[in-house]
Amino acid sequence: MNILIALICGLTLTSRIDTVIVYPNQVVVIRSASVSIAGQEELIFTGLPGALVDNSVRVRAPGLKIGDVQIKPGYLAEPTPAVRKMEERVRVLEDSVKILEDEGVVLKAKEEFLNSVKLGAPEIISRELQQGRVAPESWRGALSFIAEELSQVKVRQVVLNREVEAVRKRLDAARQELSGARALVENRKELRFTVNGEPGSYRINFSYAIPRAAEWQPYYELRADPTKKTVNIAYYARLSQRTGENWEDVRIILSTATPSAGITPPQPEPWYLTLLEEQAQIKRLPAVPVGAVGEDFSESAISSTPAEIKPVETGVSLQYEIPGLVSLNSGESARNLLLTEVSLPAEFSFYSLPRVEEKAFLTGRLVNSSPFLFLSGEGNTFVRDEFTGSVQLPVVAPQESVSLGFGVDERVKVRRELVKTFKSRVGLTGRTERLQFVYRTTVENYSSAPVRIKVVEQIPVSSQKEIRVTVTKIEPRFDAQDETIGTFTYEPELKPGARFEINLEYQVEYPAGKRVLGLF
Repeated sequence: MNILIALICGLTLTSRIDTVIVYPNQVVVIRSASVSIAGQEELIFTGLPGALVDNSVRVRAPGLKIGDVQIKPGYLAEPTPAVRKMEERVRVLEDSVKILEDEGVVLKAKEEFLNSVKLGAPEIISRELQQGRVAPESWRGALSFIAEELSQVKVRQVVLNREVEAVRKRLDAARQELSGARALVENRKELRFTVNGEPGSYRINFSYAIPRAAEWQPYYELRADPTKKTVNIAYYARLSQRTGENWEDVRIILSTATPSAGITPPQPEPWYLTLLEEQAQIKRLPAVPVGAVGEDFSESAISSTPAEIKPVETGVSLQYEIPGLVSLNSGESARNLLLTEVSLPAEFSFYSLPRVEEKAFLTGRLVNSSPFLFLSGEGNTFVRDEFTGSVQLPVVAPQESVSLGFGVDERVKVRRELVKTFKSRVGLTGRTERLQFVYRTTVENYSSAPVRIKVVEQIPVSSQKEIRVTVTKIEPRFDAQDETIGTFTYEPELKPGARFEINLEYQVEYPAGKRVLGLF
């Protein structure tokens, strides 16, 4: 009889989130629960997110036979703490609007009363002055009081209208936020399935996918130490989630895979070229979607947290596990969670393009000697503990090298000055104009250590045959030249207090009477 009742009513259980796997386009949540059964039972898990993909649900119960798995609409009997907090905020703002509106009604009544006194005052004043009942100074004071009160009422009404408008905007935003939160958390589902086995206690694990419910992005803090020739990289995951359920002390795994993307490689089609007038459209093959993703998890997916993070290659992607257990509420602002911190060898030098910017930029060429794949992401740069700026780190694979900028060093001074310029006409007929330029570029090392710097000097490059650019002098001899972009590269090493100078002279010839764009 008890078994029959259990089968009809079901056994409602609670579960907790053990592990979350965050993909670029979805989240897989793994929950666990303990259950004691007497034989065949129907197990019910309520309060699951309404956005979960039904056919992504996977159930694992070692030692038990699992029957039909069903996903049904559910509900929340009580609002969540976050929703209750939003409801209270809406009530407070509604009360604020009511208080301000009531004050507006009082001000309106006061204004009407003062206006009525103001309108009747001349007749009363005239009559009482004739009868000698009131001195003129008394009426003058009364009229001044009425005018002052009316002025204060008008000023307060203007301020009050602005306050009401501001509070109403906040109220509308709070109501919209509450509506979205209710739709997210009140839209629930429940999981039902039957199990059959020997009487005893068992562990139940189940997982489900929620599309576009969380996102993570790499973020870096890069600290350069030129004296030690190292760059320390703190690798963070900037994580946020809006699954409709809070994560409390959960294991979080970050994956670079995209399970719901097309898995069928594209096939070539004819690549047609047409004239613009025909406006032919090129047909494109749509991506082939796969079925909903369910994680075929094992006991290892919910094991204890490892002491250090290691990237795990899964065939076509990488997974990173955040060290320790993480708590992150749904809708909470994104948090930076440390993945790892490594120190990499680096070679430092300076770089300057004086024609564009008269500054010496510290650059570091580092080799990724760690086992980590550094994904493309934003980062902040430091020289030791001094913040120098922001950088966009490209994808850097293990053993790959990359050059990064770490800001401007004011101890290395760069100056490029136009010493003089000449303009003349040349040729037998004087139909050609010539502009001659003389530039001097200096680099001085005011630091206490030797520096290596790459200095790139540049001249204009002609894009038309009527314009001719000729270098008449460049000293000293350059280390490299690129004629396509008109650059001359020097790589001197400067001792403390040393100075390096480049003298450049070139001329530009063009048809007389014409204007040349881009000379400076």
